[in-house]
Amino acid sequence: MFRYVFLITVLLFSITCLIRGISFAEDEVLAKIGDREITVSYFNKTIGYLDSQKQQMIEQNPQLKEQWLRQLVQSFVIADLAKKAGYDKKADIIEKLEFFNDSFFATEYLKREIVEKITVSEVEMKSYFDAHKDEFKTPETVHVKHILIMVDKGASEDDKQKAKEKAEDILKKIKSGEGFEKLASEFSDDTMTKPKGGDIGFVTRGRLVKSFEDAAFALKPGEVSDIVETQFGYHIIKSEEKKDAGIESYDALKDKIKQKLLQERIQSEVSTFIEKASKDAGVEFHTELLTGGKKEE
Repeated sequence: MFRYVFLITVLLFSITCLIRGISFAEDEVLAKIGDREITVSYFNKTIGYLDSQKQQMIEQNPQLKEQWLRQLVQSFVIADLAKKAGYDKKADIIEKLEFFNDSFFATEYLKREIVEKITVSEVEMKSYFDAHKDEFKTPETVHVKHILIMVDKGASEDDKQKAKEKAEDILKKIKSGEGFEKLASEFSDDTMTKPKGGDIGFVTRGRLVKSFEDAAFALKPGEVSDIVETQFGYHIIKSEEKKDAGIESYDALKDKIKQKLLQERIQSEVSTFIEKASKDAGVEFHTELLTGGKKEE
């Protein structure tokens, strides 16, 4: 069963690989090892063998392209030395190669004969969306910025009063027309948001301190709160934008639904195929031997 899961996992991973071209003349020679040439077309092919994330990294970075080319050349040079030393004739190495070959052949067979033939229609995607709208609900969110004047735990009443007065002075400046972001960058004690003009980003209910949250969601876009006290100190909150709770549109979710249905179908069909193929091949398991038990008759 582990082997089936392994094959499916490798398969799902491998189908995300996309071969992307690199803008060179295909017959150009990038490197030579003796009489052997590495052309641009061959180089492109080797990148296509990698997973999509590595492909993107290499294609977007000329230094990584050169690094990959050097790795190819090095592997060929060392592989030639290994062959000259007779490593390609060593029984243990041949056995190991056969193991990797079998896994590779199995993955390629499943990918080409089953996975690449699986499709999901527009009708199926729309039906899934209509039947599972609860999955796509979005909560009410608000985009807020804040200025924090921090009060340490155990601070004296005098220190608390001074912090509050500082926050009140800042609020007066905001009301007189000074920029909220400028004041946040200058005075806020929140080191995470201070460089961004106090910007927290979009937040949902249940993620913030209740008094802060209540004040933030009560504001209209563009409004600034009065002084809000939390266990961290005194806040001044500005609302930038508000999004009501709702359901994302089908068009926005289409690609996500397609990938979800494809992966579910791939996993199901590959599992079914492997089970049938194993049964037809007369596969038997004696897993009791793995734990020191005796083989069942």
